[in-house]
Amino acid sequence: MALKSAFEDFDDCTLGAVPELLGKLRYLAEVHDGHGNYSHWGMSRVHGAETARRAMRGAHVTILTRVLRTPLRELMEDLNRAAARHAVTALEFLSWLEAKARNALPMGSPAGAEKHFMAVLHALSALAENQARANQPDGSPPRPPDQ
Repeated sequence: MALKSAFEDFDDCTLGAVPELLGKLRYLAEVHDGHGNYSHWGMSRVHGAETARRAMRGAHVTILTRVLRTPLRELMEDLNRAAARHAVTALEFLSWLEAKARNALPMGSPAGAEKHFMAVLHALSALAENQARANQPDGSPPRPPDQ
């Protein structure tokens, strides 16, 4: 029986169960304390605290890299699915990620990655605002037909 590495275990069993790329990033932000520590009892128990931390950080770097490399059009579709799954609007989902930006970034991320991440969140927010406005009725009654 082949055993999985801690990274493979976390990637396959934990992150594999979380749909959407931004959903995975949100999950990582929930288990990351913003100081390089991750809380996942099962991983620590099976692989040891330090090995589990390194594996989760590696997965975090991988997911953030994927987010930063994904075209905005695809991220917008991913955002809409993730927000629906969490029963919030796209803007609320993004607001949560922005508020937890320190946790959403792996410890020791380069300043460029942080700036790029914040720019992606800003662009997605602008797209989500435009999308929300386009989907709102303007409240004016329909015009009567010309007679």
